Amino acid sequence: MKLGRCIAGLLSIFALANTSAQSIHLVTEPFPPLNMTITDSTFGRNQKVTGFATDIVREVFNRSALENELEITLYASWDRGFNKALTKPSYGIYSAFRTPEREQKFKWVGPLFKEDWIILTNPESDIKITNLEDLKKYRVGSFASDPISDYLKEKGIKVDTAQNDVVNVTKLKLKKIDVWATSSLSGPYIAKRQNMKLTNVFTFHSNGLWLAMNKQTDDRTISQLNATLKQMQSRGEVQKIINEYK
Repeated sequence: MKLGRCIAGLLSIFALANTSAQSIHLVTEPFPPLNMTITDSTFGRNQKVTGFATDIVREVFNRSALENELEITLYASWDRGFNKALTKPSYGIYSAFRTPEREQKFKWVGPLFKEDWIILTNPESDIKITNLEDLKKYRVGSFASDPISDYLKEKGIKVDTAQNDVVNVTKLKLKKIDVWATSSLSGPYIAKRQNMKLTNVFTFHSNGLWLAMNKQTDDRTISQLNATLKQMQSRGEVQKIINEYK
């Protein structure tokens, strides 16, 4: 009887372990309209997290017939979420750029969608940009710790960085910067919410954004998610989700 009780106890422990292993935790940061909360706060969980990237990821998981329970958390800090996805086996992070430095650190699903990197300015401005060198003549605003800022700095362009892109809209309004380097998906959306009409004067790069999963994620899970995403993209369903936020 004692042996039977011992075995039963062990089975219960294993069952609980397997149950907890069923959850996949995805993390993100505030970056509207890609990732945000329904209250525009800097922290949210599960149904309080929205945005078109979140909707795409949720739908991919819903259609992938995975047994894993999906949990989503939005943190104010990208670094906090990034470190969790890097070190915890059941974690992933979106919307992430797939850079050479990150390539071997994660398993990748995507690209979820693509964006252009653009230069916005006030419509009454006579600024004309034909190449990146032209930017050196102007005060360029962008988002701190963002690949767009890093890319421009690598090209020798001085960038006045802000803690979030909403600040850059205000800087343009107050003429503290001449142009704003931002994403074609987020910049116009943020400007619209701030009742600012801005003009795109230059497009200088295109990039995809991905779901980066911890390296210990099962290869079959990654394959299933990618197959589902590809099917949604071929049917125009991903673009339809994006269009709902325009």
